[in-house]
Amino acid sequence: MLVMIDENGVADVYDDTYDIAIHCESEEDQKEAELALKNARRWIPVAERLPELGEYVLISFSNFSIPAIGRYDEDEEGGAWFIGDETESLVSQDMFVSAWMPLPEPYRAEVEEN
Repeated sequence: MLVMIDENGVADVYDDTYDIAIHCESEEDQKEAELALKNARRWIPVAERLPELGEYVLISFSNFSIPAIGRYDEDEEGGAWFIGDETESLVSQDMFVSAWMPLPEPYRAEVEEN
């Protein structure tokens, strides 16, 4: 989901490109919303920026092909990547994080109102 706020402070919520196409008032607004949505769902190289300390994210490795859920946190040597709630850093396991992306919202079943 993407929330876009215009210059008047009005917020619009977009779930996908179809939602963007039917709700944007202009082609320029549509392209801006599509770019923001694409950037919200992209891998972020660790050289570009790191997630908030302790935030769980999806991580990709330079030397392992399967992504994992982990976090970047402080340790005795500064900062380090960890899998889940583990206390042993990934570097100490010879695993090197190259990029990360925010986790999607957890699934919530829709409840029908009667």
